[in-house]
Parts: sequence; structure tokens; C-alpha cells
Amino acid sequence: MNVIGTVDWVNGNLNRFSRRIAICRVYSPFEERDYTQEAHLAAIDAAMRSRRKGIPFESVFWIRFKELTARMTPNPGNGSSGSKSIPSNLCVADMNIAEIRMPEKMREPDIDGIFQAIQGYLTKREQRVLCLALGMTYEGAMSNHEIARCLGCGESNVRDVLNRAIARIRTLVKQGKIRPDDFR
Repeated sequence: MNVIGTVDWVNGNLNRFSRRIAICRVYSPFEERDYTQEAHLAAIDAAMRSRRKGIPFESVFWIRFKELTARMTPNPGNGSSGSKSIPSNLCVADMNIAEIRMPEKMREPDIDGIFQAIQGYLTKREQRVLCLALGMTYEGAMSNHEIARCLGCGESNVRDVLNRAIARIRTLVKQGKIRPDDFR
């Protein structure tokens, strides 16, 4: 099945999706068209996987669609699937009511400051991979798989580069050239 075929297939099965996502929508801030968009993404991915692996399209589609919707739907129970965010029906409109005090030790580290301090000790490739992993770009923090796809290399290469960079940073901390407490 090609991309046009997947679009037609999803549009022809909108009633089936509506029934499937009705349960998710109880806890979700997303609209039906958001789930429909996920259905289109799942269909395109399923078409490629089913062609490559010789598996029926619909089988791959429903598995992929379930994975995508589970990631975007809050899970109010203790199950292992679903987003860990609070269900929208439990959110309070006036957030001034909640007062959250964080102890001084819990402040977020200054990622930009840390990166500026260590980048002179890293190779250009290590700098690029670490920058992507820390989320210092518009895309946010990326997984090793996403970084590998972005740089056109394998996940093992990304993992090796990150391990070398982290090992170098540990050495710098042990030598006292970088003090982690300076960045809190």
C-alpha cells in the first residue's frame, strides 16, 4: 500500500477509529482530529513495515495506532501504558491555587552553562550529539534513535559518542577542572 492508499484507508475507516478512541477521549485533552492524525501516521508507518516484513497491513496498523494513542492519552490507572501526565478532567483552571515550594537543593541545573564549560574539551561530533541529547535545539531532547536518524549514522555510533563524552566529563570532574556544584 502506498501513502495515498493509506490516506484513503484511514478516511474510509473513520467510524472504526471513533469507536476506538472514545475511551481515550474521556481522559484526554485532545480532539478526535488529533487522534485521526495519529491514525494517518500509524497507517504510513504500517504500510512501510508491512511491505518490508511481509505482514498484513491492518495487523501492523492497529498495533502501531495503539502505541501512538497510548503515548498521548493520560493513564488514570496504574497500568503500564499511557502518558504519565494528569488527565485533563482532573486539571484545575486556576493554577494560582497550587503553591509548590522547591527546596534550594532541587533547583534545575544550568544545562547551557554546563555545556559551555565542557564544550572546549569535546570533539565537534561529541558536542553535536550531546547538544541533541540534552535538548539544546528546537526539537528538544532526542533519543539515540532520533539522533542517529538526524546525523545519518547508527544508534551504536551515537551511544559510543555519548559514552566517550560522558567519560571525558567524568575525568574533568575528577581532575577538578569542572565543579558540578557551580551550575546549580
